[in-house]
Amino acid sequence: MKTTRRRGPVRLHQVMKRQKGELATLRRRARLLEKATTALGRGLPAKMVGHWQVAALTRRALVIAADSPVWATTLRGRQNELLQGAESLLGVRPARLEIRVAAARDTRRRPAGHYLSPASGRILKEAAGAVDHPGLADALRRLARHGAD
Repeated sequence: MKTTRRRGPVRLHQVMKRQKGELATLRRRARLLEKATTALGRGLPAKMVGHWQVAALTRRALVIAADSPVWATTLRGRQNELLQGAESLLGVRPARLEIRVAAARDTRRRPAGHYLSPASGRILKEAAGAVDHPGLADALRRLARHGAD
């Protein structure tokens, strides 16, 4: 009997479905962590969505990766809720909550403070020249320097 082979590229999700072994285990684990993040997130304010995710969930610990120290502190304040939610998922309450600040996703180095484009800097400089109030004009010039080329 002749077997037919598909020619051309195969979609990645099709390849992933057929995987067995370590890759399949890793994929299953990632899906479980995603589901845990979604389930635990239901009990948290909407403003927190996307700023944290479950990194590990075992009897020993619920480990959460937060985007920044600010979100880590906010999550620590919700420790009891998070551990109760984890208990409903696992059937047993994790012994502790660990919150880790994840490395920044943007690897480019930027100076401290906010980024201002050169075009925005030019607009602010023009605005400073058109303003009659000397204090406001001075403040606009200072801001414009942040957008210098």
